[in-house]
Amino acid sequence: MATLWLVIQREFVSNVLTSRFMIGFLICLMSTAAAVFVQVEDYEKRLAAYHTAVQEHQETSQTWDLYSQINPKAHRKPNPLSIFNVGMEKSGADMVSIQLATPIWEKEAQKQGSDNPFLSIFLSVDVIFVFKIILSALAILFAYNTISGEREDGTLKLVLSNPVPRHTLILGKYLGGMLPLFPIVVISFAVGLVIAFASSATTFNGSDILRLVLVLIVSLLYVSVCYLLGLLLSVWTKAAATTLILSMFIWGILTIVHSNIATFAVAKFPPHKLQSEKETRQQVEKIWEDFKVERDAYILKKWGYKYPVSAISQKGALSIQISMSSPWELGFKELYTIKPIHNADVSKFQEVLGYQEPLRIDYANKAEELLKRTEEISERNGQLARDISRISLADAYRFAVGKITGTDQKSYNDFMEQARSYKRQIVDYLVDKNAFSEQAWFSSDKGAAEFIDLPVFQHQYNPVSDSLFRALGDVFILLAWNVILFMGAYLSFLRYDMS
Repeated sequence: MATLWLVIQREFVSNVLTSRFMIGFLICLMSTAAAVFVQVEDYEKRLAAYHTAVQEHQETSQTWDLYSQINPKAHRKPNPLSIFNVGMEKSGADMVSIQLATPIWEKEAQKQGSDNPFLSIFLSVDVIFVFKIILSALAILFAYNTISGEREDGTLKLVLSNPVPRHTLILGKYLGGMLPLFPIVVISFAVGLVIAFASSATTFNGSDILRLVLVLIVSLLYVSVCYLLGLLLSVWTKAAATTLILSMFIWGILTIVHSNIATFAVAKFPPHKLQSEKETRQQVEKIWEDFKVERDAYILKKWGYKYPVSAISQKGALSIQISMSSPWELGFKELYTIKPIHNADVSKFQEVLGYQEPLRIDYANKAEELLKRTEEISERNGQLARDISRISLADAYRFAVGKITGTDQKSYNDFMEQARSYKRQIVDYLVDKNAFSEQAWFSSDKGAAEFIDLPVFQHQYNPVSDSLFRALGDVFILLAWNVILFMGAYLSFLRYDMS
């Protein structure tokens, strides 16, 4: 144990006293601070926009006086943890408009983020990006000459001439090399936390703090993998320059090239074929045509009317206007304006609406299921790209952090599902009020519709336990990389030839 401690001390001191330690520490610290400053400012803007949108929606909802005007909104509240890991936070929809006869489709949801691609790239630089690129490169720079460098200057042969077991030496070099990296990671992360907490707009609850602690632990695992990669290559090569070139080449492949190749390959040769948007919209249009056929046939058979409007009995001059949305807009709404309403007998018309509007919503749900299946096909292709990418230690780290912070693709998909669930709540609410057959569906002359108890959308994030469970696979990959690389360096050094 004393020998191991001496090796650790020697390795630690030799790394801390080098200029690369101080330069690397300053670069990492300043990069982390700059990234957090930018992300905090962007988060404040997105949070202010969110509150403004919610307030505007509340004011708009107070102007509704007909049930047919109902148009609730599902807003996605910005995730404060996106300050550290942006993920899908700024690339998806931040608002879903709930219209009863319009299917929810991700492509039609309101997007957020900048239209400037260069600005979007800059705003995607976060703490995890800094750790993924800068810290990993720094870990390799600490490790590349651990064995090959000492072999070149002759100190390794001198050390091995003493009664120092090789397994103790390689373990000590790993621990002594990781010790200087540990404070760089922790201090940089702590500075980022201080900057984030300093903003009046950011509020972190106990769950958020726990998630950030888990992110820090995973980050240390990732840095360890990068250091072990450099250590293994230092054992396999005889010259430090060769180790550095080979290490940086492999680092570039794993951190930058691999995920882009996987994404491009799946996009170019998707295992699940996607139909064009034009074909999808044509299928939706066919669903709306089927709705009209079924509706008209049923109304004609039951009430003897060819069209719902003909169920209105006129007592005098009457003007009836029908406003329709195009099926190519995905929705198929019909809004009826009857003037003057006191000249019309709408009792039979209300019966027709009581049948017609729930049927319209059923067909909208059929269209939504069709659109959802196209999204699921796209998601399966995306999942395959992610599965191929996560072989890389850098992408396994990125995916693990995204799941822990709730900024990954699955978390965004959960928001869309919550929006669909909210739409079902609104439908149930109207069914319970028998709103479809009320005159307040199309006219307020006998009293406006009331929305006092209208359900309000609340975006819910998954609990920490669920997020950690989903991240376990990627964390296991990082652990496996640590074990494989350490055992590779350990066994290779036991058979290391000094000749």
